[in-house]
Amino acid sequence: MSSRQAKLLFFGLAMLVTLLFFLPVPSGGFQAHNGPTTPENNLRLALIGLLLLLAAGAISVSIGHSLNSVMDHVSPVFLHFPAASNGISLRC
Repeated sequence: MSSRQAKLLFFGLAMLVTLLFFLPVPSGGFQAHNGPTTPENNLRLALIGLLLLLAAGAISVSIGHSLNSVMDHVSPVFLHFPAASNGISLRC
């Protein structure tokens, strides 16, 4: 598939999805017949899960930053080893 065909396909699909959301259907949509697809209990659990993931991500980023700052202080020590200064390879 050429680049031009891929772009046309992408914009065509985007236009179809947009039409599905914004054009009214005379008999009503899926949710008009069946009600909401996500119950409130599941929505609350999903929101709690997202908040926990956000907190875990923030904690991991802060731990990563603190470990980087620790390694910045430790890494100059490794430059004073004789093997590193003589250019000897440390591979087995």
